Amino acid sequence: MPRALSASSAIGTSTAPASDELRSTVPALVGVLLAAMLQAIDGSIVNVALPQMQSQFGASLPLLGWVVTGYTLANLIAMPLAASLSQRTGLRAYFAGSVILFTLASGACAFAPGTASLLIFRALQGLGAGGLLPLAQGILMTLFPGERRGTAVALLGFATVLGPLFGPPLGGLLTDALGWRSIFWINLPLGVLSTFLVLRFLRAPPRTKSSTPIDVKGIALLLTAVLSLQLACAHHVWLLPLAALCGIAFILHERRSPAPAVELRVLRHPQLASTLVAAALYGVGLYASVFLTPLTLENELHLSAARAGLILSMGGVTSGVLILSARPLLKRFRAQHLCDVGALCFAGSMIWLAVVSWRHGGAAWGAQALRGAGTGILYVGMNAFAFAEVPEQDLATSASLFYLLRQLGGSIGVALCAQAVHTHGEAGAALCFLVLALSAPLAILPMRFRARPLLERATPR
Repeated sequence: MPRALSASSAIGTSTAPASDELRSTVPALVGVLLAAMLQAIDGSIVNVALPQMQSQFGASLPLLGWVVTGYTLANLIAMPLAASLSQRTGLRAYFAGSVILFTLASGACAFAPGTASLLIFRALQGLGAGGLLPLAQGILMTLFPGERRGTAVALLGFATVLGPLFGPPLGGLLTDALGWRSIFWINLPLGVLSTFLVLRFLRAPPRTKSSTPIDVKGIALLLTAVLSLQLACAHHVWLLPLAALCGIAFILHERRSPAPAVELRVLRHPQLASTLVAAALYGVGLYASVFLTPLTLENELHLSAARAGLILSMGGVTSGVLILSARPLLKRFRAQHLCDVGALCFAGSMIWLAVVSWRHGGAAWGAQALRGAGTGILYVGMNAFAFAEVPEQDLATSASLFYLLRQLGGSIGVALCAQAVHTHGEAGAALCFLVLALSAPLAILPMRFRARPLLERATPR
């Protein structure tokens, strides 16, 4: 009743300020969500164009695979930098600068004369895109505070769902009609619009004065470890010891650093720690399957890029529906049970795709729909389980670490699959699908072992 009285008393006295605030909030919201959607789309739009790129440049698949992994790794490096740099430059300025870098790099990719320049520009595009998702989450939390925070999460989830839904068919249609360069041109007007809306309508929060230096040493160790591991997975196995040493040094340094690039103290939450192990394996299955599928459809089933993109988007449809249905799903089922179902769906879809690849035919759209269902249910279950016991002040750091490990697993999975297909041809693709069938069931094992005493708190009944 008091709430109703206060609302009614506000009519006629605060309508104008509320209206002004709404007029500025909606365009700012559109600009932020547009940037997040562009980041999500570019993670999947390129995959259907890889066969045409390979044909034009005459590059090997492992080398061309860096078009995907270079973008992913640059994302991974930019994520821990986003929080500290945005505090120094201002959140609005850093977010808009990231969109500008992403847009300019997209134009450069469209003009790339060869494989080497394309890889460089694609990495720059990934650096611009890397901070967009975590910063968009922070901005939306500010625009929708308190009890409205669920709205922010839903809006961001919807924007990121549109990426795998529209990215593959849009990339396929553009590639068939105008060539692979057109998939980068599409980013230019949308990037300009997003930048204008953010700079014009997003209120700049007060800049935080920070005397803490940026953790350059930690970022350098992380970059060296990740690149060494990536190259070792591709074809330089001798770099594995360097990757291991830099990884250990990075962990030791971050634990002692007063302002670490990646806050590892959140690993004190056991459910989160076990899910982060699962996040890397989840990334392997998610990104590697999206990388392999269009190659199989176009090279083995001889489908057009547009048709391959439409089939790939079936996974985006089922995944998007299930992610947007997270709230009713979690009210009815426990998080771990959802993870079990998702893992089984994903494993079944990979076996199905292995059969399609081996026989050079079959209902690939059904396998993609099942794959999307598996990844969507896994995403809902893993997020609910991981963050159930994490306090609010650790949520942003925990989410960034989750995304970071998922990206790392994805880049490794793509590199290994590209090398296997390059070495073993069509048999290698079928074998990769069978191996990927194990990734999701293996991902939920750490959650099983670490979570038994906390199972009742994983999700609300």
